[in-house]
Amino acid sequence: MRFTGISVAILCFVLTSYSQDKPKATYKVGKSKVTVWENERQGEFGKFVVKDFKIEKVYKKGTEWKTTNSFDLTELLQLRAAIDKAISNEGVTVTETNNAESKKTVEKEE
Repeated sequence: MRFTGISVAILCFVLTSYSQDKPKATYKVGKSKVTVWENERQGEFGKFVVKDFKIEKVYKKGTEWKTTNSFDLTELLQLRAAIDKAISNEGVTVTETNNAESKKTVEKEE
């Protein structure tokens, strides 16, 4: 793959911009970690904020810190606790719909 001077400059700008962003919050339980990122978006009715949640296991191999998305049973329970903390502290809510389409979908699955 060949890069031109302009594409390298754009790539450096993107990497620099991304590396300067900081997460809104991080929730850890054991080796499990949930990181919350906030991103401002422009929608039809104005600007709004979107929260993204990244889950991972952090561990040390030798002298290096590594991450993975593979969990054993204990780590999975720790991840659940970290997710519960993130949900309660970030004000995550679930909105249920009560329309006919939802009812049809549920009936077909049974």
